[in-house]
Amino acid sequence: MRRNVKCIFLCAVIALLAGWTGHWLGSRSRSIVRVQETVIRHDTIRPAVPEPKVIVREIPADVDTAAILTDYFLEKQYLDTIIERPYLRVELTDVISRNTLLDRTVVVDYRQPVVYNNALTLGSLLGPHNCIVLAGYRRKSWEFRAGYDWYNKAMVIGISKDIKRW
Repeated sequence: MRRNVKCIFLCAVIALLAGWTGHWLGSRSRSIVRVQETVIRHDTIRPAVPEPKVIVREIPADVDTAAILTDYFLEKQYLDTIIERPYLRVELTDVISRNTLLDRTVVVDYRQPVVYNNALTLGSLLGPHNCIVLAGYRRKSWEFRAGYDWYNKAMVIGISKDIKRW
């Protein structure tokens, strides 16, 4: 009975030290963003309309004046996707009428994934000849664990590294 109390006390001290160490190491490089989600930024840029460069050309003799006037007063919208990446999309929209650039709009959508480097973990392993409770600390792709096996009445420690993430 006295040995069980010592083992439980030792597990509690190791778990407390692991938690304190994880908190201390994590607070040195803590990120500003704490919610596990993707940060979405949507922005619209309206730059000043540039001055056009005028080029004068000869007028042909046979001209359809009605077609020219119809085309002159049409309002044409041009939508162009400039950049398309997994996390970034930039679109450019121009409005042209009466031989003039009336409006230019740049739309930027940026999705930045949030990356977390630290975590405290708690878990268990159950099997025919073991019943283990584990507490751990994860730093980037490494995880350090300590716990107690209730079936074999022994301390356990472990370490793991992520090989591939998806």
